[in-house]
Amino acid sequence: MQDPTRIAPTLEALRRAWEGEPDLSLPTLFAMLANEGLGWGASDADLVAALETRAAVRPGFLPAEGTYLIRCDRALVTVDGRTAIVRGQSQPVVWEYSRARPTGPGRPLVLADAAGTEHRLGVVESISRVDPAALARAGRPLAGLKRRSLGERVYVLRTAEPESTILLDHGLHVFTPARRTLAREDLSWQRIVTGAVGETLTVELPGARMRDFGTVTQILIAAAEVG
Repeated sequence: MQDPTRIAPTLEALRRAWEGEPDLSLPTLFAMLANEGLGWGASDADLVAALETRAAVRPGFLPAEGTYLIRCDRALVTVDGRTAIVRGQSQPVVWEYSRARPTGPGRPLVLADAAGTEHRLGVVESISRVDPAALARAGRPLAGLKRRSLGERVYVLRTAEPESTILLDHGLHVFTPARRTLAREDLSWQRIVTGAVGETLTVELPGARMRDFGTVTQILIAAAEVG
């Protein structure tokens, strides 16, 4: 007879994993685990290990440490315990936050800024851990980066002269304040020529055209591969 005390921790591991992906039906979750090799011959310990790995990548709550991509109904939010990068339909917004209310899929995301003012950013659809190794790769210098090798990485850059915020994904989106409006320019790009902090951001556009976008003052990683 197997030890019946294993049942409670096994069900708890299932609960934590399922809470991170509540849109999945339980049969679908088990089918996905089966595709990962959890079949008839797997032990309960194997199942718990797979569930814990899954819960770490797609947690049912926002952990205090690590970098996470939070998909809300109104925005994509990247947090690392200190900085929030909010990407909505307009210009990306970056600010320091002091605390986050407990949250998870199906619950509101509420972050308080450094002054303590709370910001409601929508209802959470999913929380995904950004892979630390992918984050480290994304932190390498931008010079020489080609669009075709970008993968899932997304950067937010701030420049001076002119003062702009640039969202760099598979497109190049430049937001520049005007007198009473926010000018937006969407471009295709091929390669980053220079782009370290303190350098001019020079980008190769289609047709081997070069264009400068001002002096880089800040580079932030808004997304990378999850895992």
